[in-house]
Amino acid sequence: MEQHRSGIPSFEARGELSLELVHATEAAALACASLLGKGDPDGVSDAAGEAMRRALERSVVTGTVVLSPRQQAHLPQGAVIAGGEHAVDLGVYPVEGASQVARGHINAVSLLVAVESGGFAKLPAVSQVEKFVAGPRARGAVDLDDPVADNLRRIAFAHDVRVQDLTVAILERPRHQEIIGEVAAAGARIRTLEEGDFASAVMAAAGGTGIDAAIGIGDLHATLIAACAVRCLGGEFVARLLPRTEDERRLVGDQTSRVYGVADLAPAADIAVAITGVTGGPLLPGVTFGSGFAETSSLVMSTRQATVRRLTTRHHLVADRQ
Repeated sequence: MEQHRSGIPSFEARGELSLELVHATEAAALACASLLGKGDPDGVSDAAGEAMRRALERSVVTGTVVLSPRQQAHLPQGAVIAGGEHAVDLGVYPVEGASQVARGHINAVSLLVAVESGGFAKLPAVSQVEKFVAGPRARGAVDLDDPVADNLRRIAFAHDVRVQDLTVAILERPRHQEIIGEVAAAGARIRTLEEGDFASAVMAAAGGTGIDAAIGIGDLHATLIAACAVRCLGGEFVARLLPRTEDERRLVGDQTSRVYGVADLAPAADIAVAITGVTGGPLLPGVTFGSGFAETSSLVMSTRQATVRRLTTRHHLVADRQ
């Protein structure tokens, strides 16, 4: 497969790691998009993970997988991928929404985050986190100790709109029924998502998605990876640990009530993020296929360069031309 781009400076020229990472998310998206609607979520995950690992092994980075929202066969937590000389820690999710791809549904993405070694937040290893995400205009407007309605009123004020004009993304889970009821009672609109711990947070922080906030209880690893992207976007992200077992409560200790801000959740000095759409949705278009080519759409972000790029890449499929 050959990739043709125009007008994009090389990683070597700018030292912008996100431009290197996007090769891996594109490879994962292309690999699993061919299984769209074929009812095989395990095959989707396997194809994406294998493609992402192969791409990383050809890259300039030597990465240690530190964050992985779901255990990946090809990129397990603790794995070291020996690519090049640039040593980083990785947060990997070759495909968020494998079941979405398998059923032909929207909002699946491939994502990859890299930080300097030791750069991810070191929080107690609990399984669930309470979180609230909003865009840059709402920085400082969210307080987890306040009712949802009060937070939504402040977000609406920051956007110079009514609460009724806001749209809040919430994953469709039994644990979120109370939150859904509070948002509805406040008057905001609700976009329920089948999957997308990470994608919903980025949609809330990025402009042009139609999502103004994301609320819910999610996975710790997905939360920390999403916080890296939200920090690059300049958004608001607050979270609180939710210990569920005695072991988790012992780990958290007296920090149960602590609220973590985006700087706590994504403290690294150098954060690079790449996200590629797989099935399409408010965040990114999905992979499309043509005669001898495929096209991907990606977001690449860097705190070092203070950049957020949207890339559309046409991949010429060599095998199809033989």
